[in-house]
Amino acid sequence: MQGVDVVVSAVQGGAEVIIDGQVNLLRAAEKAGVPRWIPSDFSLGIDRLDYGDNDFADLRKKAAEAYRSSTVAPTSVLIGAFLEVLNEPWYNWVDWESGTFSYWGDGDQPVDFSTYSDTAEWTAEVALDPSTAGRTVRVAGDVLTLKELHQAMERGSGRRLEARRLGSTDDLRAEIERRKAVATDTFEYLLLQYNWAMVSGKGKLDPLENHRYPGIKPTSAEEYFRQAMS
Repeated sequence: MQGVDVVVSAVQGGAEVIIDGQVNLLRAAEKAGVPRWIPSDFSLGIDRLDYGDNDFADLRKKAAEAYRSSTVAPTSVLIGAFLEVLNEPWYNWVDWESGTFSYWGDGDQPVDFSTYSDTAEWTAEVALDPSTAGRTVRVAGDVLTLKELHQAMERGSGRRLEARRLGSTDDLRAEIERRKAVATDTFEYLLLQYNWAMVSGKGKLDPLENHRYPGIKPTSAEEYFRQAMS
């Protein structure tokens, strides 16, 4: 790390990676005299979530406690939800084979979405922007309600998707607690926790700062699904 201006972390994993691993990386950066670093946050508004709302967000919040006393200034880049992840069958939002789009909540809460490639571009811009030292940067490729996302999926893919409402945000919270009570693994309820943070609005990014980097023209949800399903 000698002579490095910014360290960017893009790791994923459990506590041994997100907390221990990143703190070790931070200590190495301190010894090398690195002035700035970008931790692997890249998510919804984890700074607005409370401990207990999301198990993986809790890991990042705990790691952030160690950053505050560091000589290396952190910049957290928050981007909302990755469209690539939401399009995966295991996420249980869209089933292209059966032609369904399933969601919790009333469908009217705005949610932030971004692609991997746009996130990489924003991160590069943030790394080159020393004014972001010690603060959080919030950007998003698209902001849509789930009803609007459903329409964007249909327009982009050219396919019809039947919308299925699974229940209210309170119903979702109750389902999370039910699963947690009997879970043997975090992943048995983790995706529902991300769902809740989005559809409840608690994880909404505010304020968005896309205007800081006008050279980036992010991919809309409709365009993403046009490309992904072509």
